Amino acid sequence: MTFDLMSKALKEIMTQSSRIDALSEAVATLTAELSLDRVLRRISEIAARLVGARYAALGVPDGQGGLEQFLTYGLSEHHISKMDHLPIGRGLLGALLTHTVPIRLADMKNDPRTVGFPAFHPNMRSFLGVPVISKGVHLGNLYLCDREDGQPFTVDDEQIITLLAGHAAIAIENARLSESLRRLAIIEERDRIAMELHDGIIQQIYAVGIKLDIARMTGNPTPELSGQLLGATSDLNHVIEDLRRYIRDLHLNVNYTVSLQDQFRDLSENFRSVSSARLVSDIATTFRGLSEQLVHALVQTGREMLSNIARHANATEVYLTLGEDSRGVVLEISDNGCGFDPVTVQRGSGLNNMSSRANGMGGTFDITSQVERGATFSLILPTQV
Repeated sequence: MTFDLMSKALKEIMTQSSRIDALSEAVATLTAELSLDRVLRRISEIAARLVGARYAALGVPDGQGGLEQFLTYGLSEHHISKMDHLPIGRGLLGALLTHTVPIRLADMKNDPRTVGFPAFHPNMRSFLGVPVISKGVHLGNLYLCDREDGQPFTVDDEQIITLLAGHAAIAIENARLSESLRRLAIIEERDRIAMELHDGIIQQIYAVGIKLDIARMTGNPTPELSGQLLGATSDLNHVIEDLRRYIRDLHLNVNYTVSLQDQFRDLSENFRSVSSARLVSDIATTFRGLSEQLVHALVQTGREMLSNIARHANATEVYLTLGEDSRGVVLEISDNGCGFDPVTVQRGSGLNNMSSRANGMGGTFDITSQVERGATFSLILPTQV
């Protein structure tokens, strides 16, 4: 073996060794993170750095053949703001949703599956896609494009990203389990409170009411005192009913309320990380009649609303309110940005998704906006009370 070949082989061994070290360090950081959203965002960044990719993304399937989330690394806010929507799982991205093996291409233009790019998507050439699978369940897909050195992705690149995907699956499952345990702990605490209210306080109040009734019927009180005792008994009965209603509400939507609040807090944090606009959030502390489907619809619509504002509004102030009234759960997000004409604006898939999601659940989705006067997005979904 010549000196040049030996030098090249040694360099490759050192490069691969440093990649393994970097992977080990990244995995340690990733598995220690218990926030699901932060885990998802870190995965694409780690993947890009491991193989020197200019662009990377993690797509999370929606279970219906598309992508629920698309978390990017390497795309500037300028690029994102010009695109009418983020990729939704067509073409090559869609192919990986049904594949269990990686896809590696030197030039995507030569592959017939390279379709569905949104307008103003940056030009990309080489591609490496790796599924993230755990116990046969497709948790997501890693997409990488264009190595910084201009070379196509290699077999070694594919192997290191496949290793990362395996650890990423564990990290995602770990973060999901952590969130489930935290919600379960809250559920158990609410169950304990409900039991103490029912078996302790309500029974004590009920006993006091009986004593008042006995005093009124056997003590020969004056008509005035008898009326006061009767009123006190009635008041206690109202208190008991209020407590029972509170207990029923505790059982009705224990984890869904917690999930809704947590996810909207995450959405707010994510928006602040990509936008210089000041976001003010007002989220109610309790909700009635929530379901998993309702929470999912609210979160996805909220994400779309904030994403549109970050990409297109050029706003400095954003206000988010989430509460409940007689119509159901009400989500409203407004901004002081450039605005648009809702009648003439070309609706991308984002706005159409929000409208169809609301209509499919018997709710409404409205937009109020004027050019240079900001916009307000409003979603109302009926609850199951």
